Amino acid sequence: MRILFCGVAAIALSGCSWMGFGSGQNSHSYGNNSHGNYSYGCCGEGQKLSRWNFEETAGADYIVGGTAITGSQTSTTSPAPLMALTDVDMKDAYKTGFSVGLGGSYALNPNRKIVMEGTYSNAKGKDITWGTQGGGNLSGHMSDYNAYGINVGLRQYSRPVSVPLLRSVRPYVEARAGVQRVGAISLDKISQGVATSPNTPTSLNMYDRGWVPTGSAIIGFETPVFNRFTLGVESGIRYSGKLKSDNSDVAAGFNTRYAGFNNGGERYTVPVTIRGRYRF
Repeated sequence: MRILFCGVAAIALSGCSWMGFGSGQNSHSYGNNSHGNYSYGCCGEGQKLSRWNFEETAGADYIVGGTAITGSQTSTTSPAPLMALTDVDMKDAYKTGFSVGLGGSYALNPNRKIVMEGTYSNAKGKDITWGTQGGGNLSGHMSDYNAYGINVGLRQYSRPVSVPLLRSVRPYVEARAGVQRVGAISLDKISQGVATSPNTPTSLNMYDRGWVPTGSAIIGFETPVFNRFTLGVESGIRYSGKLKSDNSDVAAGFNTRYAGFNNGGERYTVPVTIRGRYRF
């Protein structure tokens, strides 16, 4: 395992040799990536590399994992009316979301960039059923998932390839890590159906606003459009950390029966993003 790790680290740190670069062969010119065309031979050759880049992203976030409501963690011995809560996945509690980003990148060499980006994401809540109580279905509506974040990453390019209709396409992989501030989340419009108990709350606080860690693994490709502008399409997997439970509404009285229903909050999404990059 240590030999494998060292081998991977050696390849990752060799900016000229990764994915076929650095031999002086298979040289490619990629859409005026520098001040003039840059020949992708060995690092340090060719004309001056455009170090700084402005980037903007927009796309959809498809929710694929995480738990919004942890009904299975509530007490099963609550007094009447009898209650049985269920777990509700994030993908069942929220509609497909969207995210936008604004930031920049710095080229370490022709094949590798450091990326920093500020982001905003939103997903609209759905009407859900989260268990039964007193013979009726407990329903409610999840409040929106809103988050602002910042992340940094490392993007690694392979050599450009020719494709029909486009000048060239350049694949890449990227890893990112960061933090995200998520807004407070509540369960609203709670109803017990036709047999609603007068003590059943109409809303419950679920998660506090706060910071959570994030991480992404991305794969994509980009193609030159204008002299200094490239357009990319990317996807992958993104993780947002577990939210802090807000137990202010379940600390006393009738609502203690719901304690434990808000022990989730983590989220996995598959972003499908369009990214524009302008080279200075």
